[in-house]
Order: sequence, then C-alpha cells, then structure tokens
Amino acid sequence: MKNIATAPEYQGKGYAKKLIEYLVAEYKNTYAILQVGTGDSPLTIPFYEKCGFIRHHIIKNFFTDNYDHPIFECGVQLVDMIYLQRKL
Repeated sequence: MKNIATAPEYQGKGYAKKLIEYLVAEYKNTYAILQVGTGDSPLTIPFYEKCGFIRHHIIKNFFTDNYDHPIFECGVQLVDMIYLQRKL
C-alpha cells in the first residue's frame, strides 16, 4: 500500500482501519503479506502498528533522494521510507 490518506475531518473515526481490514479480508486468499511504505511520521507508524503491521526494513534517505523538495508531516521532515508488513 502507498499513498492512502483520510481527510482531516474524518480522521480518528476508524475509516482507515476499516479500509485496511477490507484489504486484509479481500486479499488473504491471494497473497501472504500486505506491505506498506511510509515516512517515519509520529502519526502513521503507530497507526499501522495498531493495525497489526510490524517494521520490516528501511530505505535510507528515500524522501530526500527522490523528491525535489522537503516533505513534512506533523512538523517532522520525512527522510527515510519505513516498510511495515502484516501477514495475511
């Protein structure tokens, strides 16, 4: 998974978690692992961990090497891409 987001006014209402639960149910008989790549943000990493994902690997400097401008989330500049996985 990459580039999913919930509009700010709907955050914290369980929509993203329901989407992940749907994806797990939809693909559990087709794939063994669901993987997500995200920035090392104080909001996204704990969210995915609460959804059953565990950290798998890091691509150092992904955001600084692949974007022509700094990207910030929650006041933190994203530098590394964090990959998390969940067994299906």
